[in-house]
Amino acid sequence: MTIALYLFLAIFSTPEEMVFDFGKGKSGENWAVVNDGVMGGLSNGKAVLTDDSMVFSGTVSLENNGGFTSLRAPYARYDLSVYDQVEIKYKSSGLDCALNVYQYQRFWRPNFKMPIASSNDEWKTISININELKEYRMGRVTGRTMSEGAAKNTIRLGFITDSKKEGSFKLEVAYIKFSTISEKS
Repeated sequence: MTIALYLFLAIFSTPEEMVFDFGKGKSGENWAVVNDGVMGGLSNGKAVLTDDSMVFSGTVSLENNGGFTSLRAPYARYDLSVYDQVEIKYKSSGLDCALNVYQYQRFWRPNFKMPIASSNDEWKTISININELKEYRMGRVTGRTMSEGAAKNTIRLGFITDSKKEGSFKLEVAYIKFSTISEKS
């Protein structure tokens, strides 16, 4: 998906929902893997598009101050404040992962997460209210949840390994859907 299409989705999506439908010729073509090598780590991840999904897989190493691999969308403006919930259809095995929702480009600034537990490689659909996404700073929960202001200023989405353990993982995502389930006052 081109940057222009991301901007189109962010600006012109219907208020009822915004969907990242992964697969070849759909969403995910410009998502990029960022490994802990940027900090000296030795973890590795890769992403591959299938016809109807995106598969993010690899191995996490704690050696050399490592401990994560991530898959990130290009930067864009996403006003998530118009939505009530986020839903993900996925299957996974190995280490747990999380959906990250970013408001800042700098890694040390807070971001918000939706945990994605291993599904024993069975398709599963999970959802959470956006205001229940927990805030993290440098991998540690702060005790805060997503505010309307933070949701309004989202600039990037992504996935990250979230176990703080060594091992392999595979996360296959069919879609991410942001939707409205109630009237905002």
